[in-house]
Amino acid sequence: MGEDMRRILFVLTVVASMAVTVTPASAAPDTAADFAADCNADGIVLVVGNKRYVGGTGALTGPCVVGLSVGAKLVFRGVTLTGTDSLAAISSPAETTIKVIDSTIKMSGPLELTAGCCAGDALVPEQDGRVVVRRSTLRGSSIQLVASFDWPNGVVVVTDSTLHATGPQGIQVRASDLGGVDGRVRVVDSSLTSAGDLEIKTGVDGKTRVRRNTSAVAGTARVTTGVGGTCRSTNNSPALPCT
Repeated sequence: MGEDMRRILFVLTVVASMAVTVTPASAAPDTAADFAADCNADGIVLVVGNKRYVGGTGALTGPCVVGLSVGAKLVFRGVTLTGTDSLAAISSPAETTIKVIDSTIKMSGPLELTAGCCAGDALVPEQDGRVVVRRSTLRGSSIQLVASFDWPNGVVVVTDSTLHATGPQGIQVRASDLGGVDGRVRVVDSSLTSAGDLEIKTGVDGKTRVRRNTSAVAGTARVTTGVGGTCRSTNNSPALPCT
């Protein structure tokens, strides 16, 4: 088992054992610098309840894994984060949310924002995950925005944003596309640049919407949904037809 997988399994074990708490409404939110300091300390950030990082600049000096507890929400608003390695926000339980609003995240390695993922156990619910990126710039050797891929009702929304994958693994935007159903993906008014492939996808009974985007894709661009789903892709430059 690789070091990264051991780290991820440790995070998920710790998160699963944590009781849900909520940060008092009166507490001032942490900044990007606080997030970076937390992750740089041991490579792990644990999110329980609602956690917001607002404003500021932070530099990650190594790989960073974020684990979310059931029902947790992670919000980056107006932050700038840079890193020399990878940033992976993952969650095993259901009803988790990741939002990136008016922010810039640039990693030298992979950038993965996943809500509802990775327990590896069919008895661990991972439904209703949400990933939302608005008016933001994301850059990494690969970019994955994924919600509840093996469970129902995953949602990924990208609007007015820039996604730039510098490596061959490219960009993936996916919701409930493997064992899940009723996923929704919406990518609108954004710039998509990939040195590899571009995949925008929902699964059975999903809804895929791709509109008014510009793209430069070195590999294959694929926009699709599953059986019983609907896929609409319009006014993109160049065209990104549903397949």
